[in-house]
Amino acid sequence: MLLYNYNLNIENITELENGDYHFYIDYDKYYILKVNRPKEDIEAIAKIIKLYPLQFHNLFLNRFNSLYSKYLNDEYLLMKVTGPEHIELNMKDILLNIIPYEDKKNILDRTDWSKLWSLKIDYLEYQVSELGKNHPLITKTFSYYVGLAENAIQYFNMLNPNNAPTALSHRRIKSPTYTFDFYNPLDLVIDYKVRDISSYIKTNFFNGLDIEPELDILLKENTLSALEYNLLFCRLLYPGYYFDKIHKIFEDNFDEDILLKYINKSAEYEALLNLIFNKFSEKTSMIKIDWLIKKS
Repeated sequence: MLLYNYNLNIENITELENGDYHFYIDYDKYYILKVNRPKEDIEAIAKIIKLYPLQFHNLFLNRFNSLYSKYLNDEYLLMKVTGPEHIELNMKDILLNIIPYEDKKNILDRTDWSKLWSLKIDYLEYQVSELGKNHPLITKTFSYYVGLAENAIQYFNMLNPNNAPTALSHRRIKSPTYTFDFYNPLDLVIDYKVRDISSYIKTNFFNGLDIEPELDILLKENTLSALEYNLLFCRLLYPGYYFDKIHKIFEDNFDEDILLKYINKSAEYEALLNLIFNKFSEKTSMIKIDWLIKKS
């Protein structure tokens, strides 16, 4: 496939657990990645990263001038890694790597949180009604997380952030946050710049990182407007971490015990939300969440 599509004659190639591959040419590392996003998303990403050749790993066209090359029954992309893969990033790195990008007509735009979250809740409520009887842990906890999500939707609708600046963001930030994932263009979306900050806080909190020093870095850098502090808190309210795992349980047959990581820390996360609310309130006026304040 590599010889036919890219004129690359590779002697050694390594298959990864997820069905992707990597290989080296001299000291440069390349990945053959299975297509896992809609093609219109990938094509929009390819156009954007041409503007930032040093910030993201490079995608290559094959000799047929296509991003996609077929192997067996799947289509793949060829990606060359730019820079080191395993440097761990922190909050300051996240803030320094925000790339402003204004294009709300782009297919990658994800700024309508209210619509996206409402659709997600409707879909999951249907899934739980159909499949929940075999998943008692989901049945017991689902309404709590739907309540958090509905709070986040109400919060967002009160903000009306249409004029807030947008940036190149990621669908998800992983923990630990390594350079390979952060600079992988196949994870890009366009959203308000607090998306990555929120994702970094949530994923690292649930993986045991002490978040308070990271919050202090965020507040010290002071790069957010009053609206963006509220957008960030809104995003932190939304329990995408829980909903992502329900997808894994229903669609990929994961054991529902993967939810315990989040459920067991729900009270601790509420305490973190209170801490964040109080810290942000010292910077700007925040929309109050009555039930959260009462619990504190």
